[in-house]
Amino acid sequence: MSMPLLGLGTHIFEIMPLNFQEIERTTETKWPAISRFGGRPGRQFTGFGEDSMTISGLLFPEEFGGRDKYEAIRLTQAASQPVLMLGWAVGATMAANLFGRVVILSVSDTQSKFNYTGQSRRIEFSIEVAPYFGDGKPVGLFG
Repeated sequence: MSMPLLGLGTHIFEIMPLNFQEIERTTETKWPAISRFGGRPGRQFTGFGEDSMTISGLLFPEEFGGRDKYEAIRLTQAASQPVLMLGWAVGATMAANLFGRVVILSVSDTQSKFNYTGQSRRIEFSIEVAPYFGDGKPVGLFG
């Protein structure tokens, strides 16, 4: 068993078989333009927007496995429940970063290099998550 890199609910991303190559994070704030009489519009802060993350990866299921672990993420998405997201900093301390509760917004993939049975030998995937503030109490780095 390899070292865990990221946990998304019960799904553990490791070096093999389920891994990721990139995490992209986007944060937004709302600053709408407010018209002013006789002058240029000004901007006013009205609150926060989305704070989403996209986890991207590449699987070679015939060589290293991981297809079933990847497809299980779709089942978690279909359950329509928030999950806890943790990231591990591999090193001497093995410290964890608590991202908090998130919802899985989308799971997408591109499958290619099909074998003789019709199974793809290469799967590029991306999973978009966003913080869950259902009860108004942020937890972790998204807070």
